[in-house]
Amino acid sequence: MKKSIILALSAILVVSSATSCVKEFLDIKPRGSDVATKIEHYQGLLSSQNFMSYTSPTYFHMGEELCGDAKTLERIQSSEKDKGLFAFKFDRDPFQSEDACYEWEIPYARIYTCNFIIANVMNAETGTDAEKKEILAEARMHRAFYHYFASIMFSKHYDAATAATDLAVPIVTKAETEPTVKYERATVKTLFDWVINEMKESLPDLPDAWKNNSRCTKAAGNMMLGKVYWYMGDYQNALTHLRQAVTLTKNLKGSPVTFNSYRNNHSAWYNASKKYYTSYTTNGYNPESLLLKYIISTTMVSATSAAFHYVKTEYVQMYGEGDLRAYLLAPSTTDATMMRPVARTDHNFCGDLPDLYMMLAECEARVGSESDARSLMLEYRKARFDTDEHAAIPASVSSKEDLIKFIVNERTLEYIARGVSVIDMKRLWNDPLFASKKANFTHPIKGGDTYSVTSEDQLTWKIPIKVFKFHPEWQNN
Repeated sequence: MKKSIILALSAILVVSSATSCVKEFLDIKPRGSDVATKIEHYQGLLSSQNFMSYTSPTYFHMGEELCGDAKTLERIQSSEKDKGLFAFKFDRDPFQSEDACYEWEIPYARIYTCNFIIANVMNAETGTDAEKKEILAEARMHRAFYHYFASIMFSKHYDAATAATDLAVPIVTKAETEPTVKYERATVKTLFDWVINEMKESLPDLPDAWKNNSRCTKAAGNMMLGKVYWYMGDYQNALTHLRQAVTLTKNLKGSPVTFNSYRNNHSAWYNASKKYYTSYTTNGYNPESLLLKYIISTTMVSATSAAFHYVKTEYVQMYGEGDLRAYLLAPSTTDATMMRPVARTDHNFCGDLPDLYMMLAECEARVGSESDARSLMLEYRKARFDTDEHAAIPASVSSKEDLIKFIVNERTLEYIARGVSVIDMKRLWNDPLFASKKANFTHPIKGGDTYSVTSEDQLTWKIPIKVFKFHPEWQNN
């Protein structure tokens, strides 16, 4: 963090988005507009490293595919404030101290930047009106998406029957820094209605052509809006925008976006013993990133490759013959019977091509065309398996219901130990197709206790202490 501002909402230090391409514009000042004057300044904010990434997520520790060993048990018995361990135990209040809560702090820091851009870009001294409207649309799209992302762990899942009274996160539309500013929690319905409206109004002014993977095109905008509908369970509306996202991506002018073939790069990514990958394309350079917003987890494995968490044996075995994704797991240095994620796990939480294809495939299977869903999954799997024969969808996936379950399982395998199974479980908790999935949402520890999710409430965190103390009038989760 180079510079910081105090964001009243969370009363925390947040990064003020230094730009890499505009040397004279290093940060946003809390008050006044004497720094950002040119269109390049606003373009630099949207392209800055700070705007698109963060590290050490807490919800990664909650994945249904995870388990523990003696070292995990030792840490649980010796640590009193480790938020990752509290999350691993499915505690609804993992932030039991004033430690950073990046699932809250990072979205609202980015929202501050978006609000600054939205309030000022149309007054930039340079640039055409069309360029300014384009940047304004991008900032509104990002702002809406970050509100959605903040809601995932701190709001109940969208339920049409209760959304008008269930509490979500605050909607913040001004770049305010006064510590006396008070905010109210929106209802889930109000929040999602606002997010969808913001995204819909932004779409027409988004650029058609590719610039770089930090900039939001119409293709990426449709992906983001489709993702929100998909998460809500509105598969018909999601289908419309996700189909459009795939079509636009394939015709995106100047775009390098394509599937990253594990088959073609397999030999280059091996470690010396050829047992797992130690070098592979990360999100920052990944050609699969349509819009880059990524999380880097450096807390799943220590510097000595001693795992903090492991992948359950049954999930390791789900990688079939020729599945090159299995090489993203490595042998443990502390327990030879366990497999761990490779040392550094990155995840594009906004959406890359595998995410886009699997969301669309699920929607096609549910309300569209099962054959289209299979075609999408096959195109994706060919980039992950050593041969076309191994990439074929197993014959056991014979019904529509089998296909939907298969797609959800594929998401877990693609994003192993990246928290995707947590989001999927939250959105699918009341889906009768996945009733048995809830029983698998456990974290067994070898020689210790087994922690389980027994209520969907455990998938909604309480407001972090350092935020709640500035808003004691809020009703907590």
